[in-house]
Amino acid sequence: MGIVFAQTSGASSEINALNDQISQKKKNIDNLNDRIDEYKKKIEKKQAEKTSLTVEVNLLDNRIAKTKLEIEETEQTIDLVNTEIALLNNQLTDLEKTLQKDRQLLASVLQKIQVKDQDLPLRVFFGSDSLSQLFDEVQSLETINKDLKQTLERTKQSKIAIESKRETEQTKRDQMQEMQLALEREKDQLEEEVDSQKILISETQNSENQFRLLLQQLKEEEQFITQQISVLQKEIEGKLSASENSGDSSLMSWPFNPLKGISVYFNDPTYPYRNLFEHSGIDLPAPKGTPIGSAAPGYVAWAKKGRLYGNYVMIIHSNGLSTLYAHLSRIDVKPDEFVARGQVIGAVGSTGLSTGPHLHFEVRKDGIPTDPIPYLK
Repeated sequence: MGIVFAQTSGASSEINALNDQISQKKKNIDNLNDRIDEYKKKIEKKQAEKTSLTVEVNLLDNRIAKTKLEIEETEQTIDLVNTEIALLNNQLTDLEKTLQKDRQLLASVLQKIQVKDQDLPLRVFFGSDSLSQLFDEVQSLETINKDLKQTLERTKQSKIAIESKRETEQTKRDQMQEMQLALEREKDQLEEEVDSQKILISETQNSENQFRLLLQQLKEEEQFITQQISVLQKEIEGKLSASENSGDSSLMSWPFNPLKGISVYFNDPTYPYRNLFEHSGIDLPAPKGTPIGSAAPGYVAWAKKGRLYGNYVMIIHSNGLSTLYAHLSRIDVKPDEFVARGQVIGAVGSTGLSTGPHLHFEVRKDGIPTDPIPYLK
């Protein structure tokens, strides 16, 4: 991350100290990355083992440990970039001082040249008491011109270096903002993993038999959804085509304004339960009770309570599309009810296999889960 900038012979002791700090911090970050890689290998090994409650709990243990190290690595990288910015500021100060001295030297050299240029023609015209003195003065003028050229070149290089370091500083400040956002995401991920482990142990009562029963229930719930959509899709689409209010479902509206962003994406590799099943939608965190609107016009296929989804609503739209809204704290619609785009169908909650208040939102095409993002405005 970053580079240690070359110093001039006149670099301050503070610049030397900052370079030493940067070197040590990079070593610490490298060590953290080595430890993170070790946990990645442990996770891969666990994922290859036969699914069991013990394996899943151990897998989450390793993921939690890895995420903690990633948070520490990000914090140390932020500290490193801060130190690199401090180094850049010191180097800029030195360069600007050098530039100021060169400007003063240039003024002095130009003044000497002006005096020589005015005096020399008069000496040639009126004669000189000594040819050697005249020669010395010509030589002196050449030396001054050489000094002028060197000073001008040094001034040019100083200005280029200052502009380059200012650009580097801005790049690092932009990098800092990105890392601050990454740090927040990592902290959210850690909280999600810790909560997921607690919920898994609680839901299974720390029993392998209860764990197998849970997996069976989750599998049955998923099969039920897929089968029922296939049965209802054509029937409900016929009703939609006969309705004047069916509208266009190819472009969907967000169920609510996602002020807190998306916490888990479609098939997200960071999803805590990914070893058990893929994440089939997106998660939108929001306060409990936040109203949820239908993403497009359609008919409510069903409003149920399941082990995985908690309270959830399935709506079927035109063009082979359907949407699912899960973990609701309440349901405000009934099966076979027509809903308009944006009509409130329920509220955000944390029912089912959920780590906190959020909406799990799915888009399905011909019954198969697909990434909702391309469909949303």
